[in-house]
Amino acid sequence: MSTPNSFASPASVCDNCGKTPSTSTSSSPKLQLSKCSRCKAKWYCSEACQIADWDAHRPACKRPNYILQFNLVPDIIRDPAVFRTLSVPATTTFAKLHNALQVAFGWANTHGYDFAWADPAYDSDENEALDREGFLECFEDATFWGFRKFVLRLREKDKLGVHNPDTMGGHVNRTHPETKEKSTEHTKLFKILDDKEYSDLEMEYMYDFGDNWRHDIIRKGRAPPTSHIVCLDGRGHGVAQDATITGWEALKEAYRSPSPNEEQRDNIYWYENEAMNGDSNGLGGGGPRARVGYK
Repeated sequence: MSTPNSFASPASVCDNCGKTPSTSTSSSPKLQLSKCSRCKAKWYCSEACQIADWDAHRPACKRPNYILQFNLVPDIIRDPAVFRTLSVPATTTFAKLHNALQVAFGWANTHGYDFAWADPAYDSDENEALDREGFLECFEDATFWGFRKFVLRLREKDKLGVHNPDTMGGHVNRTHPETKEKSTEHTKLFKILDDKEYSDLEMEYMYDFGDNWRHDIIRKGRAPPTSHIVCLDGRGHGVAQDATITGWEALKEAYRSPSPNEEQRDNIYWYENEAMNGDSNGLGGGGPRARVGYK
């Protein structure tokens, strides 16, 4: 049956029978309209009306897109901030979303990744304190005995169907026996994002478990359905993949410097000539060592 939602403005009439909400009486309760739980666009006064309209409505009944903003390590990368806002079809798999993010952010797609939903009860300070006391060191894989960090993780699989760990092995720090895990290749967005169990949890997309390029995900709303992912907005030059987070900040400083020192010159050369996802025009896009305009 349809359910109330805020995607579309409330209708004034049932899209099947044309009835309008009426003032309730002792013998006639107030008529309430509910929208189609899939497309959020059609409104009905009853399940019977929705069923009666289904054959006509079915061809156009598609789930609305999600508008998602991805913020790259926003607690550190601020000058400028780096983010992308995407409109994503609800039936997109998380594996396809990963591929779109690689293009949108200019990554080289050579490392592991996952999508994760945070456990609100997790306390990083408590976990670190437990580790310092030595309890976690008693086990071969210490993280399995710490506090659960994520309620859910979506992971990629290799061609043999086995979960594919990153070569750095950093994914181990994100696992826990009480964390649910699913495959990105077989999980569609609406299966998770429409699930009330995860709707209020913080989300992130992690790329490269060595450098930990964390993209915080913010739900910005819904949009009419499309057949493909669209980048709606963004800011910030694509980040040098293997620079590390602190190395990226240092690289920006090198381009800002009116007189780069030897280490800064080496960083500039690396980025423009050797970095896997570097830019021969530098960060400014206007030729080697351009120092402005990388916002």
